[in-house]
Amino acid sequence: MASLLTKCKNQYVAWRGFHTERHLVVIESDDWGSIRMPSAEVYRKLQKAGDHPENDAFLRNDCLENVADLTALFAVLTSVKDKNGSPAVMTANFAMANPDFDKIDPINDAYFFEPFTDTYKRYYPDQDVFSCVQDGIKSSCFVPQLHCREHMNVNRWMNDLKQQKYDTVIAFQNHMIGTEASFSQENPFGYMDAFNSNFTSDAELSNVVHEAMELFENTFGKKSETFVASCFVWNDALEKALCEVGVRGIQSGCWQNLPVCTKEGNALRRKLRFTGQKNRIGQVYTVRNCTYEPAYQQTPMKSAKECLDQIMRAFHNRKPAIINSHRFNYIGSINRENARENLKGLLWLLQTIIDIIPDAEFISTAELLRIIDRRSYEKHC
Repeated sequence: MASLLTKCKNQYVAWRGFHTERHLVVIESDDWGSIRMPSAEVYRKLQKAGDHPENDAFLRNDCLENVADLTALFAVLTSVKDKNGSPAVMTANFAMANPDFDKIDPINDAYFFEPFTDTYKRYYPDQDVFSCVQDGIKSSCFVPQLHCREHMNVNRWMNDLKQQKYDTVIAFQNHMIGTEASFSQENPFGYMDAFNSNFTSDAELSNVVHEAMELFENTFGKKSETFVASCFVWNDALEKALCEVGVRGIQSGCWQNLPVCTKEGNALRRKLRFTGQKNRIGQVYTVRNCTYEPAYQQTPMKSAKECLDQIMRAFHNRKPAIINSHRFNYIGSINRENARENLKGLLWLLQTIIDIIPDAEFISTAELLRIIDRRSYEKHC
């Protein structure tokens, strides 16, 4: 039954919405700017304390990006050019802030955040990480878009801190959002679901979105045209708030996790999405239909070959190939081999795309949105 549902889902997503004869390749990568595992030292400390960060692929690989991570990634992206002479481009979805652990007072419900550029300076005082980000932007291989203000559910996290929940306190003491023990039935995303149902009002949600976009515009010099919700969890109120700040495109997986209230409490209901679909206020969804995530199992070539198959299937269905590839695939601070081996797989994937499909085009999500806007596709929906 599960395989039949998957087949029906894939056919539905392939058939509906936007189609094109162009071979468009988009790489969407989440979590840039956000903290995860602070360092290899903290990783080992948690292991000794009885936590098991090695059981979570993000905790065992992911850390705030540094100059070495970015430089190595940009070298791969700019080494492969499409038919237009454009480099491979990564749509880098940024968390604009992180908790300011030194100022937060959970007992008195006092929460503070710092811009991710300040987090760069605190983590890497001898590096100019943001200048490296700007170099990627200038070389047209790295295009920032908005992910969230901070990559966490602030109200749930603060409440658990105030209640002295053990794993949350341990994380806080180590300047982290959550540990491996934070993942549970009640907290399935380990606090990473920033836009789940823990806002006191739609006005509070709107304020967070406005602050996030203000930070984005002040940091990158223009507004973000698109947005992706943390863990693909969002509701209509978030779409309205995003519309208020000028977001026209919503990046998504094929499923939206829609928060709903039930007799048993808050739950998530899955809604199928497809590229080119519009919501009630005219925003356009773009749906990731390919995956390059080797950091889960450290299988770069296997992941690259599977992703290539998915790209070919997307092109067969006259769909853009939109690749899901999180930051943790390209970070080497915790696991040195992680970035090195996964970048080899990425390079093979990008070069093979051009070798097999010479007219392939590397574009950002914002460019894809503009292409969709120029096309009249509603009659096919």
